Parts: sequence; structure tokens; C-alpha cells
Amino acid sequence: MIFLDTSFLFALVSSKDEHHQRVVEVFKGFEGKRLSEVVLTTNHVIAETITLTRTLGHEQAVRLGERLYAERLARIHWTTPQEEREAFGYFKRHRDKDYSIVDCLSFVVMEQNGIREALAVDSDFTHRFTARPGPAR
Repeated sequence: MIFLDTSFLFALVSSKDEHHQRVVEVFKGFEGKRLSEVVLTTNHVIAETITLTRTLGHEQAVRLGERLYAERLARIHWTTPQEEREAFGYFKRHRDKDYSIVDCLSFVVMEQNGIREALAVDSDFTHRFTARPGPAR
């Protein structure tokens, strides 16, 4: 199982994103696979991604949301209040980092599910996990 982050999703749908080509190449590696069996994301990542994609246009955000909520791009992990409290604790402990609360929640879910790799382009995941394609060099 691999985790799907907002940074990857937005780069996938935005042809103007600086990471778009690298993300498309990585995503091609999943062709022929049932994504809901190999990729996991959270309801918070979905909400964050739809909100960010709204900057590209309402219809594009709706189309992406429909694909995400139908679990065509990943299986959805619906977070619990306990996981959200743990994420907030993680957020409080890491004041030296620029993690969003959604990133912290992703880290909690990844740890609980034994996931060591994330589809992500930012460096937030590289402190404890492998990020693919990862930050640009």
C-alpha cells in the first residue's frame, strides 16, 4: 500500500504545476492496477485537494472529487476523532517544521497502516517515509 498526498494529486491534474510531468510518469506505473487496492488516502486529503483544485475551475474540482469519492484513484481512509487528536499532538510537537495538520494526520494514518511510501512531491514526507517522485532536485 502507498499513500496518496495532495501535492501529488494537484500536480497530476494541473498541467501548469512544475511537478506535473514527473507525477504523470510515476502515475503511469500504476496502469492496469486497481488503485483502491494499492493506494490509500484520507478524507482530509480529498477535501484539501478539491479545495486546491478549485483554483483551476469549479468543474475540474467537481470531476476530481467525483473520481476520488468513487475510490477510482485511491481507497479512502475515513479518519477518526482519535486519529485527529493524535495528528494535532504531532503538529504541536513539531513546531520546527512547516507541516500542515493534514500532513500530520497523513503521517498518523501511514504509521497505523504500516505504510512507508507516499505519492508526494513535497519534502514533508521525506523525514520518515519515502516520497515518490519526491521533491525536485
